[in-house]
Amino acid sequence: MRSRPRVAAVIPARLASTRFPRKPLLELYGLPMIEHVRRRALLCRRFSDVVVATCDQEIARVVEHYGGRCVMTAPTHPAATDRVAEAAASLDCTHVVNVQGDEILIVPSDLERMVHAIEASPDVPAWNAVAPIEDARELADHAIVKCVCSASGRILFCSRDFSALASRVNPRGHEPIRKILGILGYSRRLLERYPALSRTPLELAEAIDQSRLLEHDLPLHSVTFSAGYPGINEPREAELVKRHLEEDAAQQAILQEILRGKFLLHGAASG
Repeated sequence: MRSRPRVAAVIPARLASTRFPRKPLLELYGLPMIEHVRRRALLCRRFSDVVVATCDQEIARVVEHYGGRCVMTAPTHPAATDRVAEAAASLDCTHVVNVQGDEILIVPSDLERMVHAIEASPDVPAWNAVAPIEDARELADHAIVKCVCSASGRILFCSRDFSALASRVNPRGHEPIRKILGILGYSRRLLERYPALSRTPLELAEAIDQSRLLEHDLPLHSVTFSAGYPGINEPREAELVKRHLEEDAAQQAILQEILRGKFLLHGAASG
């Protein structure tokens, strides 16, 4: 009988972001963004481990100040998945969920959806969270990665700009185009192979990690999340995130639990 997958969460973060330098340390409601994300991952309660993967000692000091654990990685990684792959090599797990460090509004119950998808099909090499397009303007927003999904839920193609199709696809949700979220799942076997995969033309053209998988013929399956909340990729998105935290009842409840931090004292996960 096959044993249950052991799924760890890895949060990649670095200070040298091109679009928003030092964004992991952006303070919101008294906590840096990286700590918001780490605490939301802990609230999922389905991970065997929760760690931050970084090449920056300043990030490591902040995370450790709050009781978290970091895995130091090389400063030369070209993409977040490369950083996650290095960190995963030191973890006792069969699968990894990459929780991008700018996904400050991630809902813990949605992270459970990713873990459920991994447990249901542990032989799949990779998964990516997706959500419906909510506004036609998102099709042209380069801060939002989009994808095309097949009828079975496989991701076929990723891009930052689908504006050419805005008036030519289903206006209700713009199917089969979906919004890519910064939550990915990988089998350990895939991550062991990943550093040896050459970078690919579409990955380089649009700085989308997922394109490397697709261009190397590796299946990438979608996992539909309850909502496509924005992350903070650019300074302008910080105010949008604050509005969600102040006006969305579900987000307010999660924020209050994070700020109380009592779950950190009861071993919710080994972060």
